[in-house]
Amino acid sequence: MTTEQNKPVIAIMRPERYLSESAEFARSMGFDPVAIPMAELSNIKDSVFDGFFTRVIQGDTDCVIIAGPAEIEYALKKIPHPMRPQFIETLNKRYIVAVNPETKEALDKEGVKTGGMPDICNTEEIAAYMQDYADEAIIDVVYGAPGSNAFTDQLQDFGATLYETRVYNLIDPDKEEQEEFIRTVMQGDIDIFAFTDPTTVHNFFDHAKRQGLEKDVAQVLNNSIVAAIGEATTYTLKLYKVKAGVTPDNFTFEELLKASMKAYTDTKLKS
Repeated sequence: MTTEQNKPVIAIMRPERYLSESAEFARSMGFDPVAIPMAELSNIKDSVFDGFFTRVIQGDTDCVIIAGPAEIEYALKKIPHPMRPQFIETLNKRYIVAVNPETKEALDKEGVKTGGMPDICNTEEIAAYMQDYADEAIIDVVYGAPGSNAFTDQLQDFGATLYETRVYNLIDPDKEEQEEFIRTVMQGDIDIFAFTDPTTVHNFFDHAKRQGLEKDVAQVLNNSIVAAIGEATTYTLKLYKVKAGVTPDNFTFEELLKASMKAYTDTKLKS
């Protein structure tokens, strides 16, 4: 359906920290957003983070790739506050790569200088951007969301020594608002469903399953426009028998919105 202002209704299910800004951005592009967090960021420190910290401090890493906007914040959370200025100062002597403009903006806020950024954010383009640099380089990848480090195998093929550390996890908020959202979905009033990561998909269907609506929700989605960022998110939707009709080449939320609006407009022209 569309609202009285003839705006397509889009479900945005990003974590709380991005939700308000994402909904406002969608509104500015002509959507009527329904915003509900279907994932929540949770701080974790894996067993290899200390090695990452040591390589940066000792100057043993050549390059650090930051695979998303929240990654630098959650990396710094693991470092004692008095040591953060030294860490950032040393980090700025390395070649720092941001995967997209959102990530560069987050780095800027923390005082980290971005040395490079691919024009397009996806697995192939990030790997291609790093290809000439990767040979015999020591590269650290800081990531959080599942699949955001999918380019690392290709960098190893290019001759890089790769280290990866995951600095946050995505968990299910598991509140009443998520349950209520599933009931809203079943009313059939949402034109577009925007999924930005595999965890969001799993959490969405977990809530539907608890209400005995997993198959019904899948049918609703397949009768709507489903948009997905990245191959991992698209594959996860397939596990629930849902086809993503919108999969932008550039793995950014802005491109997801643009592609969704085009798909919606094209559908309306055909009807």
